[in-house]
Amino acid sequence: MKNLRIKLLISLIAFALILVAVIFYVNRQILTEDIKKQEVMNRTLIENHILRDMQTVDNADFYFDKNLSDKMEEVLRKLITYYKENPYIAKWDLQKVKSENEMDVYILDQSNTVIYTTFEKDKGLNFSECCHRFSTLLDERRASGQYYTDGIDISTTTGGYRKFGYLATPDKKYLFEVGIDLLEDPVFQTFNFAKTADYLIDNYVDLLEVQTINAGGVFFDDSKSRKITVNDQSKMFQEHFEQAKKTMKPTEYQREFKNGYIEKYRFLPYEAEAIRGESSKRVVFVKYGNFTEIRALTKNTKQFRGLLFIALGTSFIMLLVINKLLSKTIHLATYDPLTNVYNRATYIRKMDKQLRLRKTNQPGLLLLDLDNFKQVNDRYGHVEGDKILIETAKTLKQEVGKNGFVVRFGGDEFAIVLYDTKDEHMEKLANSILEKIHHLRYADNVSIDRWSVLSVSMGGAICIHPDESERSLFERADKALYQSKNAGKDRYTSYVKDPTNEKS
Repeated sequence: MKNLRIKLLISLIAFALILVAVIFYVNRQILTEDIKKQEVMNRTLIENHILRDMQTVDNADFYFDKNLSDKMEEVLRKLITYYKENPYIAKWDLQKVKSENEMDVYILDQSNTVIYTTFEKDKGLNFSECCHRFSTLLDERRASGQYYTDGIDISTTTGGYRKFGYLATPDKKYLFEVGIDLLEDPVFQTFNFAKTADYLIDNYVDLLEVQTINAGGVFFDDSKSRKITVNDQSKMFQEHFEQAKKTMKPTEYQREFKNGYIEKYRFLPYEAEAIRGESSKRVVFVKYGNFTEIRALTKNTKQFRGLLFIALGTSFIMLLVINKLLSKTIHLATYDPLTNVYNRATYIRKMDKQLRLRKTNQPGLLLLDLDNFKQVNDRYGHVEGDKILIETAKTLKQEVGKNGFVVRFGGDEFAIVLYDTKDEHMEKLANSILEKIHHLRYADNVSIDRWSVLSVSMGGAICIHPDESERSLFERADKALYQSKNAGKDRYTSYVKDPTNEKS
């Protein structure tokens, strides 16, 4: 019965585990799919917002900066006029020009190197070395002799938001340039893309970073002490930047870290509606994390543990309920209802188990009959007969102890299975049982007459062959029992003949 309870408990736990695991797996798959869909929706909203706002900024700059552009052209043409009168630019007071016009002044030679400027960080900058495409554009502007102004641009050395105007000297020897910091421009302050990026980062947990990169690979970022370029990033970053710029299609890659944390890097190509110089093409870099997914899955795991705990608790409760409902049935299926010793079905099961252990143990079988038991029922009634059977079973259990178990086959037929024994031990046990039964005849004066008509016949056999079956062992013990009966009853006989030599 104990083994049945254990098996039942294991079955209930296994069922609970499988059920919870299936529910957890299906729920987690649905949750993961929902999270992925939501991530895609959020990214679409974020990226559309980013590109739309960037276009808005460019359009605002295009439509509202005519005064600024005209002012830049006016300053440059004054410089050209001054150059015609004073070609020795080394003697020019550029700081005075800056103070009068609130613009930085740059003078580039024919190699596109900044030889004089009021913006000290750019002094000595050679565009033909750092920015080949832009240098080619400067050569074209120098050759045309016309005035040019770009859209929203950045400082090559600092990454700050700037706007520049260009005009070459008539002799094409120099290219004059003026620049202004856009952070101080009212239009740019109104349509500030950086504010949009900060707003989106604050409102979306998984959005970690938004950066704009110009076609030359320089980040739009004036918050750093030095400019940041694509060349400062990883090889993978550089490859995806170039791919997005070349194909004008979004591209991405991701990195996986510990504990399931993933960062996804997206590159969004962008081109202003109004083409104004090299700054019209950019790549927007967006970095995402998966904090929402991690939190949701962590919560899901906690729910799974709670559900598992409930399932295990329910399994134990169900075991108690089932055990209560079936305990009587299980007991009846295992024990003899009158004497409370094992029945024949249990005997078969337990004996098979003992025979499987015969390599280490030598099991024995002792059969016992109460001779003339029918006379007790006929003379004194079945109630008295039942009392004798109960007392006999109690005596047998006391004698066997933990060395084996007692079985009632039916009527007055009992058996004792010994886990590991020898002939002398079985004989000693049988004699002790005979002595105890004889003692019962005189233990109770009321029962003397009932016991006086009884005797006990016993026969035993030991499993001495590795291939012997339960049936063969039983047949040998049964033969020994009938030898006792034929020899006058009230005795024990051991059957020692090897079962393999039965036919010889």
